[in-house]
Amino acid sequence: MKQEFYRGKNFWKDNSEQTMSPISEELIKNAEDILGIKLPLSYIELIKQKNGGELNYPYFILPDGQRESIPNMEGICLAPDEGTSILSLKEMLQEVQLPQEFFVLWSDFHHWVVLDYRHTKSEPPVLYIRENYSCEDVTWEFIEIAHSFADFLHQLFRLPPLNPKTLKPSYGRNKQ
Repeated sequence: MKQEFYRGKNFWKDNSEQTMSPISEELIKNAEDILGIKLPLSYIELIKQKNGGELNYPYFILPDGQRESIPNMEGICLAPDEGTSILSLKEMLQEVQLPQEFFVLWSDFHHWVVLDYRHTKSEPPVLYIRENYSCEDVTWEFIEIAHSFADFLHQLFRLPPLNPKTLKPSYGRNKQ
């Protein structure tokens, strides 16, 4: 199936609900001060368009060739009553014993896409983290999927919608 890669336009789904307040320079600066990091410019540009939501280009390929997805991306929120806040995401990281130096872009608690600030304060790599059940104790597997957020954006793609006319009839379904 043909993949259509993200090329700088229509990142956010139009129909997705935006649960966080629109972003401002002051909010970005406050978030960076609280976290002690510098957010990537490419991330800031996207959240200025829309402060989090569903993605038009949700898929990426891991180094082993497996296709994964990030269905939505967190924006920046400092107020817990407005949605998932940066501080509540830090609590989530602590709860599952992941490093506090991660900036969470998306998570379902078993899989994570994060900016990894463990060794830098700016332009961090993007990691995909998943639970590893191959040991007696569940551990985390860290997979670098991009050297920077801008590189990660170039890896995102979408699949074209299925055309019912090109689908073969399934077994058990009557042909008409």
